[in-house]
Amino acid sequence: MDFYDVVKKRRSYRVYKPDMPEKGKIERILEAVRLAPTWANLQGLSLVLVQKTENVKAIWSAIDQDQKFSSAPMFIVGVISEGESGTNKSGEKYYGVDFGICFEHLILAATAEGLATCWIGWFDEVKIKRILNIPKKYKVMGLTPLGYPIKPKGEVKERKPIDEIVHYEKF
Repeated sequence: MDFYDVVKKRRSYRVYKPDMPEKGKIERILEAVRLAPTWANLQGLSLVLVQKTENVKAIWSAIDQDQKFSSAPMFIVGVISEGESGTNKSGEKYYGVDFGICFEHLILAATAEGLATCWIGWFDEVKIKRILNIPKKYKVMGLTPLGYPIKPKGEVKERKPIDEIVHYEKF
């Protein structure tokens, strides 16, 4: 699939078919994440693939968003340590940017494979860390279901026109 088609097709899905994605698709998605650029190539991101039914249900309960994502066959949980990235000139830690770049590679690669995702930022981090035995030094920055989409009913909200978000030379 052409890159711009991938970008146009990428949406957040909250309902999934129960079918587990094929191993080859998952491996290609993970490779796309591995190749994502990070601060000084430190590659601080780690992913936890959650595929066993009891663990998927436990992660879903830590998301606690009614029935959203309840049919997802699997989740990918992304973690990073503050110490596994750089700091910019003003002293701001860059690990969140590294995470964002890597996770967006994941989401776009999944779209290219015909799979659905939804970048979830609303969850109980303590519960997820306990369920997955994630060490204390790591922050759970986001997670996504991964699977085949069930198309939402109704219209998808359109994006703003380009002239509302792009400014030339000055704001």
